[in-house]
Amino acid sequence: MGKVERAFEAKLQGRPKDTVRLIVHVTGDIAQARTRLSELNVPVLRSFRLINAVAISCTAEMALALMQEPWVEKIEEDRQVFAQAHDIATEKGKQGRQT
Repeated sequence: MGKVERAFEAKLQGRPKDTVRLIVHVTGDIAQARTRLSELNVPVLRSFRLINAVAISCTAEMALALMQEPWVEKIEEDRQVFAQAHDIATEKGKQGRQT
């Protein structure tokens, strides 16, 4: 697999002027990546040091261009993530019942 999933790359190619929010995983120092993004006029919305990535907003065209940068490891769409609640008390009740 390349730096981006094929389906997402096709989506970017199909709408190059659209603004997209991305998570860009970087190799090396995040500070250097932030500097390079600033040079490209790409705003960094947030840094994730634990996963060595930054959240950015840019055009789809710029996202495709970023794939050519040697410090870019992977690009993915920044989407809202939901966690599903898990009720431990209910699970314990199920385990204790005999059928």
